[in-house]
Amino acid sequence: MSVRSSSHGSYHGIVNLRLLGLLGLLLTLAACDHMSPSNPTPAATAMSAFTGTWRSTATTGACTSMSWTITPTGATTAAIAYTATCAGVPVSGTANGTLNGTTMSWTTNGTAAICPFTLNGTAVPAASTTDLNVTYAGTVCSTPIGGNDTLHR
Repeated sequence: MSVRSSSHGSYHGIVNLRLLGLLGLLLTLAACDHMSPSNPTPAATAMSAFTGTWRSTATTGACTSMSWTITPTGATTAAIAYTATCAGVPVSGTANGTLNGTTMSWTTNGTAAICPFTLNGTAVPAASTTDLNVTYAGTVCSTPIGGNDTLHR
């Protein structure tokens, strides 16, 4: 029976284990280098200046008691749920808003009480981040209306 020395075989086993460990470490480091953060901080968008609920304190003018809730539907589009009293008639519904730079153009139509209305206008953030300047024009019950108001958060 022949006896072989195992010292030569254990040397290769240790070298192979070290190489395998080094390879595993390198693969782990490479994988970590390509990971992105799990919770990136969202960048502020122009739409965020409009998002939220706004209310008017106006008691005079073509439209009073305005309340808007602006919800983004895309990077430059929004849905506006609103209520107001225009030409003495309560109006409510949803409008479509489209952002171009820092101005949101909006349009809506519907039926108030028993008569149709059509309104459109613009909304622009004021110097104060808690105010939104709104202009509007259109007809309510065939009565032409127009004006402006400042809505507040």
